[in-house]
Amino acid sequence: MNRAILFDLDGVLIDSMRCHARTWRAAIKTQLNIEIPEEYFLINEGRNSKDLLVAVIKERQIDADEDTWQKVSDYRDQLFLKAFTPRLVNGAKELVQLLHGFGYQLGVATGSTQQVVEELLFKTGIRDYFSDLVSSEDVHFSKPHPQPYQLLLQQLQVRPEQALVIENAPLGIASAVAADLVCLAVATTNAPDLLAQATKVFITLDEIGKFLENEFTQTNGVGVWSFHTTFKEIHAS
Repeated sequence: MNRAILFDLDGVLIDSMRCHARTWRAAIKTQLNIEIPEEYFLINEGRNSKDLLVAVIKERQIDADEDTWQKVSDYRDQLFLKAFTPRLVNGAKELVQLLHGFGYQLGVATGSTQQVVEELLFKTGIRDYFSDLVSSEDVHFSKPHPQPYQLLLQQLQVRPEQALVIENAPLGIASAVAADLVCLAVATTNAPDLLAQATKVFITLDEIGKFLENEFTQTNGVGVWSFHTTFKEIHAS
C-alpha cells in the first residue's frame, strides 16, 4: 500500500505567511483603500485569492466590478515576489528528506498560484521531492472545501487512509478533515488552540518528524498508519 504525505505550502514548508499578510494588507490598502489587520490573513490562510478578496469586498460592502479581485491579486503577487526572500520553515527540509527517504509520495495543496508555488519550491531547493502540486488554478473551491486535498489524492492515486496532511491553519485543517484525512497541525503561524480541529497538534516540524519516524519503525512504512484508527475514533468522539 503506497503512502502519501500531503503538505500545505505557506507556513508549513515555506516561512512566508508574515510576508503574505503584509503584502496582502498593502495591496488592499493601495487598491481598495481599506485597512485589514495582518491576523486576518493568518487565520484565512488556505483560501485562494479570489475567495479571500471577494469575502473582503463583501464584508466591507465595497462597490467593485468582477475584475477587481484579479487586479488586486495580481498587484499583491508582484509585491510578494519582490519582497520575499524564499526561505524554509525550520525543520522543513529535514522533514521532507526524511519522509521521502521512507518511500512516501509527497504532494502540496495550496491556495497560492502555480507560479508562486513553483518559484518558492525551486528556490528553496525542495521541488524535486514532490510528485504533484495542487494550486489555486487547479480547483473550483479553495480550503476549507475538501477539493484541494481530494484532487491531490487523485493525482497521487492514494486513498484517504493511505495519506495524512500537515497543516498550519484552521481552514486547511477543515479541508483535510472534510476530505476524511488524518491531519497533523504545526503551530508555526497560529496558536495551538486555533488548530484544535486537527487530529494532533505539534509545536515544531521536528516534533512531527520524530512522531512519524517512530511510526515508521513500527510499520516499516507499509499498511494502514498505526495511529489511523485511534485518531479517527478520537476525532469522531
